[in-house]
Amino acid sequence: MAAFWDIVGKAANLLQLFGVDAITIVAIAASFLQFHEMNKECRKLEERVRMLRALLHSPAGCWIIQQHVELGHLLTNALRDADDLVESYNGSTLFARLRRGRAMATRLRDLRSSIDSYGDLIVSINAFILVAEVDEPRLLGWLG
Repeated sequence: MAAFWDIVGKAANLLQLFGVDAITIVAIAASFLQFHEMNKECRKLEERVRMLRALLHSPAGCWIIQQHVELGHLLTNALRDADDLVESYNGSTLFARLRRGRAMATRLRDLRSSIDSYGDLIVSINAFILVAEVDEPRLLGWLG
């Protein structure tokens, strides 16, 4: 982060030679920080989507898709929404990304939080299945 501000300082000195004021320089720096944050949030969301897709192939993921249709629909809708949002972000121009600003970063973060919740649920069910297989095979009867 210090390197970023060093670059901003050098750019500010250069821009002041052309008559750009300090407020404009701060606004430009804030926009690029926001742009960096959105890129980071988009990459995190892509990573979580890959993780959730892998978890769907686990015993708990298969069980949720087969036995709980409503939850399976919510899960697949969240994955589809994430794919659409990432595709929209990656396909947008620099100007559009900067214009959307905080709203886009918030949407990416909120969707990542939702995806994380589904992943946590699947991991928890997988843990229960493993414990049940080791300790009490009869506990698995409720899974069908």
